[in-house]
Amino acid sequence: MPDRTEIRKVMRESTFSVDYNDTIRKAENLMKRENIRNIPVIHARKYVGMITERKIMEYSLRRLYDFDRSDIESDELLISDFRNILLLDLPLVFPEDSVNKALEIMVKKKVDVLPVIDWHKNFVGIITSNDLLLFFHNLLKEKI
Repeated sequence: MPDRTEIRKVMRESTFSVDYNDTIRKAENLMKRENIRNIPVIHARKYVGMITERKIMEYSLRRLYDFDRSDIESDELLISDFRNILLLDLPLVFPEDSVNKALEIMVKKKVDVLPVIDWHKNFVGIITSNDLLLFFHNLLKEKI
């Protein structure tokens, strides 16, 4: 069944995202408020990259010890000015791909989130390891 179930049936379409020209503070606040660990960055509907909780923590720690930039207010810093805060190398999947493919990619690449895009690279949603766990949990319950 997982090899025939499409990602579109498991993924989250109504996910939170930030624009490439938004501030880092906006991304951080949204992640805290919504209690999410990953936030896609988009620009003109196109997927650009992913900001993770870990990248935000690294950035915050660097800011504590970077005295040269202390004159810049953190509310003004744009995501586009700090490309190193983005994960740019996450594998991409399509809504038509199988759940099994998403699982294989996550295990092989050791990631817990995959951006879902359409054939024009428009951002469609995300699929997380929790989404897959819930899918397999429900599949097992059906068998019992």
